[in-house]
Amino acid sequence: MKHLESFLELLQLDVDRYPVIAVVGGGGKTSLIFRLTEELTEQGKTVIVSTTTHMAYEPHRPFAPDGVSETVRENLEKYGYTVAAHREENGKISSLSENKLMELKQFCNVMLIEADGAKHMPIKVPEEWEPVIPEFADVVISVVGLDCLGKPIRETAHRMERTAEFLRKSMEAPITQEDIVKITSSICGLLKNVEDRVYRVYLNKADILDNPEMAEDILEELEQKKIVASCGSIEEAEE
Repeated sequence: MKHLESFLELLQLDVDRYPVIAVVGGGGKTSLIFRLTEELTEQGKTVIVSTTTHMAYEPHRPFAPDGVSETVRENLEKYGYTVAAHREENGKISSLSENKLMELKQFCNVMLIEADGAKHMPIKVPEEWEPVIPEFADVVISVVGLDCLGKPIRETAHRMERTAEFLRKSMEAPITQEDIVKITSSICGLLKNVEDRVYRVYLNKADILDNPEMAEDILEELEQKKIVASCGSIEEAEE
């Protein structure tokens, strides 16, 4: 598989200095996590993938049920990475305790944690109990799908009532570029619970926009707010 661009470079990630990365926001989190995993393992780094909420179980990936240390070590040695989580009967995997995640951290070079849920919707504003960012996380990446632009909040936002309330709009109102900037840069939006951690924004599905300048305008506004952001397409980044 040929990588057309490096997401580590796009997101300016220094994993040697900041090895624990939590990913929050809208749809595309899992895809981004496994794309980063590919890049990292190609560099010879070992990676543990986990969640503080829920993820889909993918049977083709190395998996350590309940984060059993022996299985984690075996998978890392054999594959360079492993998913470590609790297996549920509904086809999902769910969180381990924060103490368990901290214990597993010693076995790998990088830990990637899905710390939010969105039910495949491209954008969201978190509820009071979200996101679930581990205390020991070094970096938070928020993901937004640009396929939300121009579409009603009702159709594109997870937690649509919360999103409409935050934006002070009706649920029939379309998502705008300004809305994405507000959501990704507010401590009541996707900047919530980030605190003094490294923060990055990735705008996914830029390839579907009729006018690429729409994404560039969002990046410029975020840059003015001193937020490091990039755009592209996780699916189109490989061939």
